[in-house]
Amino acid sequence: MRIALCAVIAIAACSQRVTTEEEFAQAERERPLVAVPIGAPAGMPGAQGGPMSAPQEVAADPAQTIGGTIEAPAGAAGGVLFIFVRPAGATGGPPLAVQRIPSPTFPLEFAIGPQDAMVASGPFPERVLLEARLDSDGNAMTEEPGDLSARSETAPGTSDVTLALSAEGA
Repeated sequence: MRIALCAVIAIAACSQRVTTEEEFAQAERERPLVAVPIGAPAGMPGAQGGPMSAPQEVAADPAQTIGGTIEAPAGAAGGVLFIFVRPAGATGGPPLAVQRIPSPTFPLEFAIGPQDAMVASGPFPERVLLEARLDSDGNAMTEEPGDLSARSETAPGTSDVTLALSAEGA
């Protein structure tokens, strides 16, 4: 008798139907949250203008773009070149903008600006720290012995920065 009762309960449980409204409500509860920066372009997921519309490309602003040349010692080859822009005086935190250039050849002409931001954050501050690092393992989070780097404090809109990579940095 017990077995028959368990079988009836199991069959009843398996035959329950879920309405479309219940499925939608469940999907809404399980949907991951999307962090959207304040002032994000309308095309970003979660921003006004469409939850999953394609992100809009940020146009290069000459008044914010920093450009110039990166030089390296003879024989420097391989690895990945990272170019970072941080607020002047920053001691940590994510960069304002970053570029990753695999297997660069030197001298290398570059231009970096808010269009290279990982997260939309508006214009650069008045002074920024520009850093370039030729990274042997290709991981931006690690600095290995022998990685070459250079730094320079500058202003957005500067187009004649020269960074000379060295083992000591600059």
